[in-house]
Amino acid sequence: MKGEQGLTIVELLITTAITVLIVGVLGTATYQIVATTYYSNDKLIAMHELQNVAHQLTIDGQGASAASGGDELALSFPDDSQVTYTMVGTELRRTAGESQITLARNISDISFSVASGIITMTITSSPGNPNISEQRTYKIYLRPAGGEQ
Repeated sequence: MKGEQGLTIVELLITTAITVLIVGVLGTATYQIVATTYYSNDKLIAMHELQNVAHQLTIDGQGASAASGGDELALSFPDDSQVTYTMVGTELRRTAGESQITLARNISDISFSVASGIITMTITSSPGNPNISEQRTYKIYLRPAGGEQ
């Protein structure tokens, strides 16, 4: 069997080392892509939750004639109707008459204060990963006294 050549142990070790290096780099890159996707998803969910609440509160707050804050927010309107924003577990709920809707989930903290016709809301959303949270403070002006626009 002259002329047959095989691999030497050194060639086999070098090939194995190169293969392990390539697989390691590809594995690390794949992990980073997946981890970044989950992180970005949680950030996006948190931001979306805060924007939903801010949008609805802006609509209600600008139409309200009076408000009281604290752990929950109670808004009174010129037609004597009322809207309240309350936390139930980690959900922020809006109640208007008999209607109740969940505005946001994953809310870890919220506070409302009312002073000089301005509602100030500080809200924190923490979806999924405990290391990810978004906090924002919003200010909404109540309807001017006397219905002036």
